[in-house]
Amino acid sequence: MSKYFYSIIIFFCSISVNAQDWEKRHKFAKTYFGISNYIAPNLGAGKFLNSNGNVQQFNKNGFLSPSINIGATHFWGYADFYVSINTTDIKFGNDEVDNSFRLGTFTGLRIYPLASTEYTIRPYLGYKFSPFRYKQSDLSGQNYKFTQVKSVFDIGFGVQLPNFYVTLEYGRVVNPGFDIYLSRETVSTDKFPANLFQIGLNYTIETTKSASTEANRKSNKLFSDSNNWGLFFAAGPSSSFPLVSSSNITDIYPFLDDKSFPTIFPDIALGYHFTKLDLITALSFRPITQKRSAFGFEQKISRKSINFESYKFFGDYHGFVPYLGLGLSYEHIEISESDNGVEIPTSTIDTFSPNIVFGWDIRPSVKGDWWILRTNLRYFPILDVERQGKWLSLQHLEFNFIQFVFYPQRLKKIKNGS
Repeated sequence: MSKYFYSIIIFFCSISVNAQDWEKRHKFAKTYFGISNYIAPNLGAGKFLNSNGNVQQFNKNGFLSPSINIGATHFWGYADFYVSINTTDIKFGNDEVDNSFRLGTFTGLRIYPLASTEYTIRPYLGYKFSPFRYKQSDLSGQNYKFTQVKSVFDIGFGVQLPNFYVTLEYGRVVNPGFDIYLSRETVSTDKFPANLFQIGLNYTIETTKSASTEANRKSNKLFSDSNNWGLFFAAGPSSSFPLVSSSNITDIYPFLDDKSFPTIFPDIALGYHFTKLDLITALSFRPITQKRSAFGFEQKISRKSINFESYKFFGDYHGFVPYLGLGLSYEHIEISESDNGVEIPTSTIDTFSPNIVFGWDIRPSVKGDWWILRTNLRYFPILDVERQGKWLSLQHLEFNFIQFVFYPQRLKKIKNGS
């Protein structure tokens, strides 16, 4: 899954370590926003239980999935990191059995052997991963859902213009097959799309070059030499990736979607940046909801998490600044279930859980900016809750790709003249 993604990030960091080249760091990245269309033209046959209770095949039409892109080209045009938030599939025709695919949010990167610069067409190799979800109804209208994280390897072309960035690519999905429940007892096989085509149109915004000013040089020196002016507020959308199976699901309710992904949720933080030490302590709040449902059974896990975390930045790779730290979270968890409309008693759990915190900042001016973009990841290696003598795993990897971080004290100091 994401191990490929992070391995390549580490590789790029290892080849660029001169943090003091002021002009070079202000040409490091260019942000973009846009839209893409992912196209799956050919799908395999699906299966369902007919009125006689026998397994029968049906043909699936291809689909198109519009998405919203947020990303940035980094390392002076040699790499592109992005998220692509898919909306809903648009079928190319009507199927005999109601079904739908959802590609989720792609997190990906593109590597350009030749730097992508203005007025160029450049080939690239890419990798992305996302939760894929399949939903199918039986003849009585009962739904079945299945979610699984899939890796996609890409090849394509990027076109750079002064204000636009266009991508054309082909992607191959790794191991698209999966098991599907046609009823609570009947299991068959199915496949996610194996081939994906993409076309993207993005508007580019220069967010680092404009910060190459003498005023920012002075602010950077002032803030770098002191632990004052470190208060910050931060907010951004986040997602959560289940990493471990739940025995409560696999042993008691195997027809449920074990790796169902929580809905997108806000990641809100208040903290202090000890700038001279490049160390942060913060409180983060995330309300996280995970739902499973199939064949009349519904399960909802509501989790309110407050994390006290501390992390240290290390290195500065022309504005790409990674960090690593630890957290301890207070977790308020509620589990509610119903079986064909019959409510099952709710469980409420209050617990604490250690976690690992890591990610990176994008800093145009080392430590002199009053706002920056931050990427947060948190891993909860031992968070489980008991249900019916089994375990529900909340060993999730939280991934907040872009968080806006605001330093009010820095802004005030800059406005008053540093």
